[in-house]
Amino acid sequence: MCRGSPTPGQRDSVAAMPSYSPMKPNPNSAAARSTGSRQDRSSTPPSQVERALRPFGYLLVALVWTVLGAVTLALPAALPFGLWSTNPDFSSREFVTGGDTVITVLFLVFALVVLVPLLGYAFVALPLGSVSLAVLSWTYVVRSLRPSYAGERLSSTGWSRNVIGPVTVGKTALSLLPVRLTPWTTLWTEIMFLGWRPGRAVLVAGIPYALASFLVAGWLFWPVGPVAAVVWVVVTAALVVTTVVLIVREYRRRVGGRNVSGRKPAARAERGS
Repeated sequence: MCRGSPTPGQRDSVAAMPSYSPMKPNPNSAAARSTGSRQDRSSTPPSQVERALRPFGYLLVALVWTVLGAVTLALPAALPFGLWSTNPDFSSREFVTGGDTVITVLFLVFALVVLVPLLGYAFVALPLGSVSLAVLSWTYVVRSLRPSYAGERLSSTGWSRNVIGPVTVGKTALSLLPVRLTPWTTLWTEIMFLGWRPGRAVLVAGIPYALASFLVAGWLFWPVGPVAAVVWVVVTAALVVTTVVLIVREYRRRVGGRNVSGRKPAARAERGS
């Protein structure tokens, strides 16, 4: 096999990429004009310099995404920690019962209608997007050290208008897409798309999680007895479990939909043969 020809694993991964990934290459980008299409670049083995340097590059990226993932996972704790650190004597009971009733009701309505959906989406989508990228980055660190991956590229970049990102004239880029597909990388790529592709199902799934974070801040600063504390813990845990179930259901729906759509062309080809 000549040096410039792709390995079977590379050809399989490039061919399978559209079956699981909504990302499409942007032919008008500067990167595409200088290096060719994603398929061409994925088929080109990395140079010796690239192979020597990419473990350090992926390690740096992995460390950054690991820190970001830890920060996003800790976001729900920001409210109770902020209340405790800024006002140790804060009492949620006094906040609810000691102030103006109209203002309290308006704040609760605003929290339920605006804050809970927005914060819930952030609490769910950001960890899904960042933790998955951290896992993929560490996967590429390991692969960059393995001789079996020395002759192929490990990740690629896709472009789409359907992902969260900075405001751009064209499509938004999303990097760290795996070149060689395995069950492990496919799993974490699908989880990544759950976070970076806005969807109503993820928004709905985040609502119980945001409610749980508000409830934790409420009953932690509301003097309650042991029995009431157990009840609130059970309610909070039930809300978190609800979010997990909804996320898993949405993951299965997206993956199942892509698998079905990916099998349709093959079925038509069989009928036409």
